[in-house]
Amino acid sequence: MRIGDQLQKQRKLHDMSQNELADKLHISRQSISKWENGATLPSFSNVLAISDLFNVSLDELIRGDEELMNKFEDDKIRLSKTETIFIIGSLAVLVGLIVIYSNGISIASVDDWLPDIGFISFLCFVSNIKWDIFNKSLNKKAVVFGIILLVAVLVPYIMHGVPSLLEGLRKGTSY
Repeated sequence: MRIGDQLQKQRKLHDMSQNELADKLHISRQSISKWENGATLPSFSNVLAISDLFNVSLDELIRGDEELMNKFEDDKIRLSKTETIFIIGSLAVLVGLIVIYSNGISIASVDDWLPDIGFISFLCFVSNIKWDIFNKSLNKKAVVFGIILLVAVLVPYIMHGVPSLLEGLRKGTSY
């Protein structure tokens, strides 16, 4: 049974008008009407309030309303992709630093391989961005900060990488 049908049934069993129910839930009468007609679905907090008000289990109230169950699944707290990158990336930095310092790994050895991994990851990241969507989301400040970020990442890499590459090429040709 749909939540709207169940709500209407419970409301009538308790001899309540849509107005009275709306007042008890601190919402508009139109919201009750839309729920009962199936035009919209109540939030989880409203379903809990209805369950308490009518002294009906959540199971009894929402069982069989697949649309409402899907809505509750979609309402679960999820991190955005950007938040995931930031949070997991920050944790990886922390774990990486703990491993590096606890094992006595020198900064010089980290400098030997980490920039290469960073650069390759950056190229892979950039190649997997949906640029049409990304471009639409950027404002002028984001463009300025993006330029600064690109310079801050690439200048040190080039300053360290190019001389090493040239030296390697020179050594390779002087047999």
